Formats: sequence, structure tokens, C-alpha cells
Amino acid sequence: MLRQRLSNRRLLIDLLALMFGLGTWIGVNGIYIQLPLIIHIAPEGWSLPAYLVMLVQFANLGPILHSLYTKYTAWACDKYIIYALLAVETCACVALSFLYDHTSVVFGNKHSTALMSLMFVTALVGCTSSVLFMPYMKNYREIYLVSYLVGEGLSGFVLSAVAMIQGVGSSTGCVNVTKPGSSHLEFVPAKPTPRFSSEIFFILVGTLQCLSFLSFLGLNTLPVVCKEKVKLPSCMEILPTDATASPSYKINFRKMPKFIYYYSLVMIAVICFLSHGILPSIQSYSCLPYGNTAYHLTVTLTSIAGPLAISFGYFMKTPEVKLLNILMAAILALSSFVLYLAVKSPHPPLQHSWAGKLMVVLIWIMLCGLIGFVKMGIATLYRLDPGKGLYYVGVATQIGSFIGAIIMFGLVNYAKVFLSYSSCPYPTEN
Repeated sequence: MLRQRLSNRRLLIDLLALMFGLGTWIGVNGIYIQLPLIIHIAPEGWSLPAYLVMLVQFANLGPILHSLYTKYTAWACDKYIIYALLAVETCACVALSFLYDHTSVVFGNKHSTALMSLMFVTALVGCTSSVLFMPYMKNYREIYLVSYLVGEGLSGFVLSAVAMIQGVGSSTGCVNVTKPGSSHLEFVPAKPTPRFSSEIFFILVGTLQCLSFLSFLGLNTLPVVCKEKVKLPSCMEILPTDATASPSYKINFRKMPKFIYYYSLVMIAVICFLSHGILPSIQSYSCLPYGNTAYHLTVTLTSIAGPLAISFGYFMKTPEVKLLNILMAAILALSSFVLYLAVKSPHPPLQHSWAGKLMVVLIWIMLCGLIGFVKMGIATLYRLDPGKGLYYVGVATQIGSFIGAIIMFGLVNYAKVFLSYSSCPYPTEN
């Protein structure tokens, strides 16, 4: 069975689907990964991430407009909309390399208007991909949906690996500074010195985004791909399909019970509430107190844990709901423990021991791996649904992410529930 699942596929189409998925959030991830360098030149300073978080949430306007468009427009061709979105994001990523440090005066204060504007454009594409890109993969055989999901998860890992080579986030020691109006010297982390500039980094991001555009072009034009498409029944309530699809592959659709259908949507919303809203906001609070090594190991290994867990979809059938329930319980338990560590910052348990470092890294790896697997399981479950299942999965994804991000924005920036850890905490008198 395993040999049959791996042989009855076209590796070229797997690669094209993976690169197509890679381009969904790569622009947003690229900006976030460069923040340790950008905040030192941005007028907003350390408040810049808060602005970017809100811009990503405003970008949910994209899925809303697309939903209204498909509902009230007789002619709707998702293929051309995807072409336009990928082309716009490619241009935005390339423009970032030249404009990320440009500022302008707004209401009497300097702001990183170019960076924020381009962030909104890339986030608009990322948010819309949840309700457009993934449902479009229903036009292809089920086995290629896993490749798309792996690519979607790999965008963070690829850029994190590049950032590690660049030297972003590396520990550079502490320096003495005297703040205006104070006679005291304070130890603060030194400004990082990268091996290459953010300009080169964003050029690489633009290149990868261009490859994503070309991959989607290949998915729609190459003859070998057309043979792997599926002809869906015209009576099905789905997004528009390609009329040139081959009827040689038929999908064994099955309609899920109504309770399971809505329960699974709630499950994916909760998963995204955690993975896109809560967990990214508290990762530094839960990991940094254990040291820079533990923190960077966590960021790097968790970025590959998700895609690696998703890749299990190549070797197994669609997971049962019972298994997803068990894994969901484990995710909630691990998330609660991670939240506990974040609340205990800057002095969490086992802080100055190797056991604490190992504990926090392993917990984050398990948590992100389980989240990736459950996301894959739910997506493949709805892939076999004859309705607009994947579309509603995308809607639930954005709703959960939006609620989580808004809640954490308030808790982190206003409620001050979490206290930051600094490796240079001790001031000295002049």
C-alpha cells in the first residue's frame, strides 16, 4: 500500500504544488524574520511589531471581498485571481528590498509607511490564500494537497534557515548606554551585525515568490499536470473548476455527518487560534529565559516540525476523527503548559538547568508537530467532502487566527500579563 501511494504520483506535480504553497505566507514571514534588524532603523522602534500585527488582521478584508465576489458575480475564475495575487505579492516582495527603510511623515510623526503598505499587500495575499489557494487544490488529485500544505509550512523554515546564515537574532553581547535624562549606565543587547543586508534577504524572498508564481503557471499549463486533474461533478457546490480536467481520476466523495462537519470546523478554528494568534505571541516569553541557544533551537526546529508532521500524509490514509480528538487534547495540554511558562517569565521553572532548556525545546517541537498533523488531517478530511469543505476550512482558519491575534495584542501590549526577559538586566551607576 505504501509503495502504491508513493509510486502512483508525479513528483514534478508534487514539487509544483509545494512551491505554490510556499508562496502563500512567505512575504509576511520574511518581514517578521527581519524585524530584529528593521526595528533598529524604524521610527516606531520596538512598537513596530504591534503595528504589523494589526495590519495582518486588517488584511482579512481579502477573504471577505473574495467571498462577496464569488457570491454575487456570475463570472468567477479563481485561476486568474490567483495569478493576479501571486504577481502582486512578487512585486511587493521585490519592492521591499528597496523600500523597507523608507519613511514619511504622517500626522506630524515619522512612520515606516513603505514597509507597512507592502506588509498589508503581502498579508492580503496570505489571508486570501486560506479561502482561495487551498480550495483550488481540489481540482487535483488528493495526494497533491499534502504537498501544497508542506510547502505552506516550509516558508517559515526556509526563511529561518536563511536568517540564521545571515546572523539575525544571534547573541552579540551587551553594551553600556546612558539614556537621555538619566545619569545611569545600563547594559542593553548590542545591535546585531548581519552577514548580509535586509535588501539581499528580501530579494531572495521575491525570487522564491516568483518561483511560486511560475509553479502555479505550470500547474495550469503543463500537459503532464492536466492528466492528474480531476473532473468534478457539475452538480457539486464547489469553487469553479478547470473544464480541461481529465476524467480519468475519480474521487470517492463521502458526505460527513453534520455534527462532525461543524465540529471539525470548530477544531481547525481553535488550532489556528493557538498556532497563528496565541503561540507566536508568547514564544519569546516562554523560551528566551532559558537562553538564546534554547530560543533559536526552538524557532528553527519548530519551523520544520510542522511540515515534517504534515508529510506523514504521504504515507497514511485520512486520519480518523477519534485520532484527531486525542491529538487535539494533547495540543491543548501542551499549549496550556507553554502559556504557563510564558506567564512565569522572566523566571520560569528549571530556568538555569540543562533540563529546562531541553524541556522547552522538546515541548515546542511536539506542539508544533501535532498542530501540523491535525491541520493536515482536517484538510484531507474535507478534501473528500462533496461540498465547499476546503473553502469553509479556510474561513474557519482566518476567524480563529483573527480572534487569537486580537486577544494577544491586548494582553501583550496593554494588560502587561507577560514580562520580557533580558540577558542584560543589571544597570550600574555612572
